[in-house]
Amino acid sequence: MKSSLLMLTTLLISAFLSVKTYATPKIEDSIKHLNWNGIDVVYIEDNRFPTYDLLIYFADGALSDAKGEYGSTDHAFNLVDSGTAKLSQKEIMDQFEFYGAELNSEITHEYSTLSLSGLSKDLTTTVTHACTLLREASYPMATLKLELDKERTGLQSLVANPQALSDRVFRELSLANTPYSYPVSGKLRDLDSLTPAMLRSKMDYFLDKVKKRIYLTGPKSILSVEKILTEKCQFSGNPNDYVRSVNYKKQKLNQTQVAFVPVPDANQVQVKVGRFLNFDEIGDRRLDTLATEFLGGGFTSVLMREVRVKRGLTYSINSYISSQKQYGRSGISTFTKNQSINKLIKVISESIEKIQKKGISNEDLERSRGAILGSHPFKFESNRAFLSQLLYLDHIERPYAELFDFNNAVLKYNAIDVTKKIDEIYGMKNQIIFVLGDKSIGGELKKMKPRVGKLRVIDYKSFI
Repeated sequence: MKSSLLMLTTLLISAFLSVKTYATPKIEDSIKHLNWNGIDVVYIEDNRFPTYDLLIYFADGALSDAKGEYGSTDHAFNLVDSGTAKLSQKEIMDQFEFYGAELNSEITHEYSTLSLSGLSKDLTTTVTHACTLLREASYPMATLKLELDKERTGLQSLVANPQALSDRVFRELSLANTPYSYPVSGKLRDLDSLTPAMLRSKMDYFLDKVKKRIYLTGPKSILSVEKILTEKCQFSGNPNDYVRSVNYKKQKLNQTQVAFVPVPDANQVQVKVGRFLNFDEIGDRRLDTLATEFLGGGFTSVLMREVRVKRGLTYSINSYISSQKQYGRSGISTFTKNQSINKLIKVISESIEKIQKKGISNEDLERSRGAILGSHPFKFESNRAFLSQLLYLDHIERPYAELFDFNNAVLKYNAIDVTKKIDEIYGMKNQIIFVLGDKSIGGELKKMKPRVGKLRVIDYKSFI
């Protein structure tokens, strides 16, 4: 019997050691920090596929656009493939398509990113091609005019897309009186001022004067891209490279406001509730995620149950807390029928007030916590999404542990923490209630004016 127990114990220990020996290494242990010609590089070796993903971070964004050149950063990056002295836009795009490579950009007020992905065997060709565009893009006037005309048509037809129009108008309204309110891509009136020379000058500014950081994942062979980025893109870094930083006057809403944007022939009302978050209101983003999941993050959330399941006032509703390095935004977004607008706003308000007064149950909290813990890893299953998250954490100067320790952080918060966060961010005493819909609902909105807040009627045309 003792011999059998000893043998069983030995087998169990051997199995345990075997598991430990062949355990999958932690992803955070595979992150390597390099330096290429003065530029910080974050590299993750990934041999699963013969592909690469490259992200280039620039520590400035649309806030670099002075009056008279609004939208120039966004267009300089987005139209970098519009043509060079030697290549037309079609030839450029055909070459990327031939190699199965993809070049994209994303511009925010605080920073900008350029992304490139493709097969690792074609890395030299595709990255060299991208470097040529960055350094030689001439933004031919004929192509630029064509692109701007398409953009102009899109903006002029926004009224036919209530959801997109409401997103655009609400963003500017909620960020009013801050440096971040003006659209990154500019407005209709700005398009005529964009010229090839302006866009070329803007791109040169980012390439030569702005701090950069590189994020890269793929087989070890792709580290040869260092030479291409140094010689072809002419990337270099030094301590004097520019990093965008902004000081602004703290914003405070003393009472809730109702903003009504009438549009013609709308049979549906777009509704948003939210506000600007000052830098000192940005807390632990893991708690933000848990609070928004509980309030309006899924089918089992409070707002979904109260607004859709119990009353059938909408098909979907969601809440969010979105933050950058120096500011943030909170919001609740949904839609409803014209005749149920007042009832919808009342239910949202009462749902939040109930949380403030009675708190939340542990059972409801655990339901939201479970949904987050189960779905969070899938947000970063693609290499580009994962690199983007590392880039974001570096930008806001937070440790990577906020990503890797996400589950442990979410588990430590209790019902009191979540209740307090919802009260601080979504309390209905200082929100902007935004309504976009047919002018006929104006009368209904005025009826709730004494209970909710001051009503402003706004012309959407000034926002496009």
